Amino acid sequence: MREFGSEHPALSFPDGYFDSLKKFGREVTYLRSGREALMYASYNCKLRKNATILLPAYCCWSMFAPFEKTGWNINFYRLDEDLTVDEDYLSNLLKICKPDAILTMNFYGSAFTDPVIDIIKQYNEKITIIEDFTHCTFSLKKIYNSYVDYYVSSIRKSIGVCDGSVIICKNTPNKDYIQSEEKEFADKRFIAQTKKVQYSFSKDQNAKDVFLAELRECEGLINEFNAVRPISARAAQMLNLVDGKGIAYARRENMKHIFRILNGKVRMLPKIERCFDGAPFSLPILLEKRDEVQYKMAQKGVYAPILWPICEKASKVCSNSTYVAEHLLSIPIDQRYDWDDMEEMGRIIIETVQ
Repeated sequence: MREFGSEHPALSFPDGYFDSLKKFGREVTYLRSGREALMYASYNCKLRKNATILLPAYCCWSMFAPFEKTGWNINFYRLDEDLTVDEDYLSNLLKICKPDAILTMNFYGSAFTDPVIDIIKQYNEKITIIEDFTHCTFSLKKIYNSYVDYYVSSIRKSIGVCDGSVIICKNTPNKDYIQSEEKEFADKRFIAQTKKVQYSFSKDQNAKDVFLAELRECEGLINEFNAVRPISARAAQMLNLVDGKGIAYARRENMKHIFRILNGKVRMLPKIERCFDGAPFSLPILLEKRDEVQYKMAQKGVYAPILWPICEKASKVCSNSTYVAEHLLSIPIDQRYDWDDMEEMGRIIIETVQ
């Protein structure tokens, strides 16, 4: 039951979460987007012309495009059903491809990468490891591995900044790859996001059409990336307002709550419970009629994105990644929501699926 009135809750004060990333003793750089942070890593670790990188087969366009654009040879490795790495397959691929770099990812905070990092370093300690921790943005301390050369996260996937990503480098990177700020993009996104906040009070459908169109326009602009841009001054100020511990708590409790509601009624990614003591990204559910269910849920107010379509080359390598890409919906569990929201979303999901 929703509760109205009574005493105001406490205001959340910033806890310096992003500033605390410096405690790892590494170079911390804030850029405009996750894909540009990956491009920055790709420039800095590409030491020869025909360099090869291995990427997980469950990999969206924005993850492999930076390496494609900077001239890397790309090969994909297989994942198991729970999106951990198929270790035997990777071990063989290391011998066949002799890669210069590997991109790893702890998908949804439940696909730990430490065992794979050990395999890579035992094979060749000179291989550069880049880890995308977008799904673990607020639990880096929990997943941190000193063997990883670059940690990259798209911050705007987790909080309401107009732009932003972070890259944490073991060695001092060449900052000459970073060009000047493109203020127009951040301003457009901020205005659209502000309209979205206003819509949450007014429910003016005409206003909704406007801000959605503006957000799509911004996404189109960033998809044309051909440079590495710094985080905007506006977004950098926003990071100073973040309460990392509060965000992690909200995500963790929401995740556990909706998991209990859906467990046994909706199929979920195997072993997703491993993310419960971190700061989960979302709840991945698997559906046979995914697109139909997504549409029906949206009609009832639950917007669950598809993460992600994968390319044909990756699909041929890994049937598990193909299945997940074709059947997964990402259920939001983040800090915008509370106990009652999880109850309502759970009810709508079960009602729609069954």
